[in-house]
Amino acid sequence: MARILSASPNPALAVKSVSTLDQLRAEPRRVLFECVSGSRAYGTHSDASDTDLRGVFAQAPSEFLALTPPAELIADARHNEVYYSLKRTLELLANANPNILELLYMPGDCVRIDSDTMAALRERREIFITRQCADTHIGYAYSQIKKAKGQNKWINQPKSEAPPRKEDYCYVIPRAGMETGSAPCRPLALDRWDVALEHCHAARLEHASGVYRLYRYGEGARGVFRDDQLALESIPIEDEGPRFAGLLLYNEQAWRQACEDHHNYWTWRRERNEARWQAQESGALDYDAKNLMHTVRLLLSGESILTSGAPIVRFDGEPLALLKRIRAGAYSYTEVMAIADDIRARCAELRNRAPLHEAADRGEVDRLLRDLTAQWQATCR
Repeated sequence: MARILSASPNPALAVKSVSTLDQLRAEPRRVLFECVSGSRAYGTHSDASDTDLRGVFAQAPSEFLALTPPAELIADARHNEVYYSLKRTLELLANANPNILELLYMPGDCVRIDSDTMAALRERREIFITRQCADTHIGYAYSQIKKAKGQNKWINQPKSEAPPRKEDYCYVIPRAGMETGSAPCRPLALDRWDVALEHCHAARLEHASGVYRLYRYGEGARGVFRDDQLALESIPIEDEGPRFAGLLLYNEQAWRQACEDHHNYWTWRRERNEARWQAQESGALDYDAKNLMHTVRLLLSGESILTSGAPIVRFDGEPLALLKRIRAGAYSYTEVMAIADDIRARCAELRNRAPLHEAADRGEVDRLLRDLTAQWQATCR
């Protein structure tokens, strides 16, 4: 049962900004709306599904006069609870964001907190139903395909717990390999060279990015990498000839990209819902069933905008059964893509015939923001 917030004086709300969940909860009259979103709203959830909360909170115009702008979004660390400012909500609605549009069409059993201000926004929601909405639903849908492919790569190519080593992105052209012969100047991986980098000093090679001279100093060397940095030395002129060992080729950009990929992989591993990935990791599926289910869900919702003037949030009947079959892995990847491509083709045919505006009227959205903010402020006096 939704809880309707009653008006109550609270002048402090007009001047004090909030930026954390604790601060927002300490001023509950700012919360215009809160709902259970995601699979539990769509009807596609399982027993292992997370419970995600989404909401909208209000800000006074005076908050925007501060040197530091007020928060547009307040969330927990894992983004299971996310609240958007009213201004940001309307901005995203004007940009036809599917995830925000669905907040205006939430099933009643998902709504936990409601307000007169949010009700007034829902009364005007038709101004955000545009052809652009259909376009963004299709665009978001096909971005899920890209995401599914990326995470499928993580499943099939897991990364070790140890972070990438700089040495794995280093190659050496030994001094002997620079001599004329059948294959001069061929780089070797470090493990094929008989000298360790910790027994060398490095100096920059002029006019050559990522290439360095190496000088062998043995046990007395300070090493090439120190404190996570490549250290460059000034080599005495008398050492240039006798200690020169070859050239180091260090692909620092590839190492940094590998570090980023490693970080993203292990962040995903820590935060993922383990039950979701069991089918893929066992080899039963060769795609991310959840993301492809959302591909079809978004396409069906976009088609509904073009045919009935509203998105679908709560699915039922055969559309729900189809989504659950996709989630359960009942189709091959090719079959799911054929379903998605068929819906996209129908949307393309419907788009220009749908009795909708091309996009939301920005001036009308600006006026709506002012009206809703004024209405909320009136309840705080």
